[in-house]
Amino acid sequence: MANAHRRRHTMERVKISGVWLSEERTVRTGIVDAFHRLLTEDSEWKADIGGVNLNRISQQEANILELPFMEEEVHSALRDMNGDKAPGLDGFTGAFWQFCWEFVKEEVMEMFKEFHEHNTFLKSLNATFLVLIPKKGGAEELGDFRPISLLGGLYKLLAKVLANRIKNVIGGVISSDQNAFVSGRQILDASLIANEVIDSWKKEGKKGLICKLDIEKAYDSVNWQFLMRVMEKMGFGTKWREWIWSCISTAKFSVLVNGEPAGFFPSSKGLGKATLYPHICLSWEWRCRVLFFGGLWKGAASWDVEYRGVGGRL
Repeated sequence: MANAHRRRHTMERVKISGVWLSEERTVRTGIVDAFHRLLTEDSEWKADIGGVNLNRISQQEANILELPFMEEEVHSALRDMNGDKAPGLDGFTGAFWQFCWEFVKEEVMEMFKEFHEHNTFLKSLNATFLVLIPKKGGAEELGDFRPISLLGGLYKLLAKVLANRIKNVIGGVISSDQNAFVSGRQILDASLIANEVIDSWKKEGKKGLICKLDIEKAYDSVNWQFLMRVMEKMGFGTKWREWIWSCISTAKFSVLVNGEPAGFFPSSKGLGKATLYPHICLSWEWRCRVLFFGGLWKGAASWDVEYRGVGGRL
């Protein structure tokens, strides 16, 4: 049964940018090159964020984020992790660290102490497998596969601890209309609110403008320098920003093609899929929305707007 499952999911050929690749070597090389391009920053354009005011966390909140890591805090995060998720390059699942905590806690806490004091950790902890999961049966194009990051257990624990810290303050700097990844809010609320707005317009005969923005692969498109400037504007301290920089800038990827690792390359943009990154991405996404809609409303003053109705397309 295992062999049949392997044959069924073997990628014998793949279409990348409209070109079919069928030889094993070219398939592996083509996939690695595609992801390397995806995770490489190739734009010199930098957004100007100097003129926009953002909500800020308090100095007390910034200081709390940078407190030394305590054993109970780390152990609590470890207990909350899903122990059965697939392991990364180190081969250890979360269940291993949970079961062996009493034996390994001194070494783990030493890692957290070094990270707190020197803002860094062993780069090998952030080595990541990318495994390609087909989104549908008969997947042929590379876009038909969903890349899943298999991170090492210790790095996932570090990301979990940082995520637990930032989620306590992120709600105060993110707009009230952002529903995902903020404690006490649900992503489905966005659809319900949009439906209510449209229904209200139609009933009252009001005019309005609806924008649907495509943010496909948003995590993979984040410019690191932009993210750092946003977090600084939001009041996050120097040490916290250096921690985040260490997390995002040390990642290296190897793509699993038919169960075998191919390539080993760094990234220069994007945030991956660690537990921490949805919360970090919120600050980046909210800043992008401020830039977009700020420019939109400034320009709208000179528009001669033609109302096309709620059902029209932009």
